[in-house]
Amino acid sequence: MGTVVEFCGLPGAGKSTIAGALVASLRLQGIPTTEVMAPIGPAATRAERMRRKSMVIARGMTHAGGLALAGNVGFRSRQHASRDRVARPANLLVARDAVRRAKDRDGVHVLDQGPVQEWWSAALRADDARVLQWAAADPSPRADLVVRVDAPLDLLAHRLAGRAVRQSRLEGVGGDELGAELTRGEWLLDALCDELVHSSGTRRPTLIRVDGYGPGAVAAVGEALRRLG
Repeated sequence: MGTVVEFCGLPGAGKSTIAGALVASLRLQGIPTTEVMAPIGPAATRAERMRRKSMVIARGMTHAGGLALAGNVGFRSRQHASRDRVARPANLLVARDAVRRAKDRDGVHVLDQGPVQEWWSAALRADDARVLQWAAADPSPRADLVVRVDAPLDLLAHRLAGRAVRQSRLEGVGGDELGAELTRGEWLLDALCDELVHSSGTRRPTLIRVDGYGPGAVAAVGEALRRLG
């Protein structure tokens, strides 16, 4: 059975950077490690990503809670943007499927953005109370270790404003509005992490927090993995 590590955090906190460094570190130690989302990441062509995601979404709809999730997040969550009624449940189905399949394979499997982050995205501009409730009740297998990457909100605002390529929905928002969005996003992430680690039913993940702008994050994750065995 595999060990699944997923990262979550506000946009710009350093999730992908730390996840990539963790993968490199584990491989140097001779530990079989995969970057789970790489096949649908930026290295693949858009056509290839869409083909692979379509296959995964179709498969994800047939597993526990998949159909209900699509209906709830797509239609009952009151997403503010029409494109999110498709994108949010689709991305959630992909992330859930990635965790479920990774747990059946030996080694360590790292997601720089997994179900926790996708639930956060689904709650960001929607009926967050409903989305948080559905996240807590989700019967799909969860990661063994959830790594929350923290960073000061003022540094995040500066980093997002300076990005040349848009990578999140908070980019393109400026000034006081961005500060308010980040503050609400942090509250949502607090609530989501609390729901996940205290919910009943599905096995609860271990949750740790690391500093996305300081040294020692990779070592802290490695130590948490050793404790998990």
